[in-house]
Amino acid sequence: MPASDPALAGAAAVALTGLAEAYRPRPVTPLMPWRYPHRLVKPYIVTARGRQWDDRMVETARATATRQLEFDDAMGAIGLAVVVLHLGDDGVYLVVQSWAKDFQSRLSIFSGLEVDDLRPAPLGAAPCVWELEVLSHERSAYVQHILSAAVDIDSWLDDALDTRPRPRRDGIPSGT
Repeated sequence: MPASDPALAGAAAVALTGLAEAYRPRPVTPLMPWRYPHRLVKPYIVTARGRQWDDRMVETARATATRQLEFDDAMGAIGLAVVVLHLGDDGVYLVVQSWAKDFQSRLSIFSGLEVDDLRPAPLGAAPCVWELEVLSHERSAYVQHILSAAVDIDSWLDDALDTRPRPRRDGIPSGT
């Protein structure tokens, strides 16, 4: 891979090539919104190849997210949030984003080998490319349906990212 900048030659170019060759999109599955008194949450699941999820995992992640959301409420959240449960190759990640006043958001990340041992992620951890896909969509949905419109909560809830493979007409799922 030729580097367009000398700073990205050698080992850096090899590292970038390796990342590019290893990257594969992951399906994003939206779940039904979680409704609480004074709070609405759009939950998602992202799965690496070969990973499966079940209702028990979702409920365990929901309990962790709920504790974080309660803290976010005390810190000025405005009642709209997004939760991403990511079943990755190397572990499980939970991203909790609450919209707050003054156009801000609160972001918390939890990680573990399994959903049962989610703990706050190390300081400095940030969402990965697959989690950022969801957060990017949600930022756009928030601007379109809440900030740029007449606060349309129903449209915001309905505007969910779904990248699961769809069956083609010949019966073979797309994306395979």
